[in-house]
Amino acid sequence: MISEKEYRYYQRLHQNRLNLVIHVIGSIMFIAGNILILIGLWNFIDFTQIIMGFSLLFVAISMQAIGHQFEPEQFEGFKGPLDFIKTFYLELLIFFPAFLFSPYFLENWNKK
Repeated sequence: MISEKEYRYYQRLHQNRLNLVIHVIGSIMFIAGNILILIGLWNFIDFTQIIMGFSLLFVAISMQAIGHQFEPEQFEGFKGPLDFIKTFYLELLIFFPAFLFSPYFLENWNKK
C-alpha cells in the first residue's frame, strides 16, 4: 500500500504536464521492454526480442531523465547502481501506474 506521504513526495517530483506525458509513455515502454526480455528468454534466448526489450528500457529511462529536466523540484539522485535499478523498477512498474490513476495525478495535470 502506498502512503499519503509517499504520494505527496512523488507528486512534488512530477508537477510538469510534459513530464507527466513522458512518464505515461515511458512507463508503458519500460513495461513492454521487460516483457520482451522475458519472452526472449522464454523462447530459448531469442536475441532479437532481448535486444528490442533492452532498447525499449534504454529509451524509457532516457525519456524519464529528459522529462525530469522540466520539473521545478529535482530528484536528489541515486545512491548507486542497485538503487538506480530498484528505483526504476519500483517507479515504472508499481508507483507511476498507481499514481496515474490517483487523484494526485489529476491534481498535477490540472495545474496551470
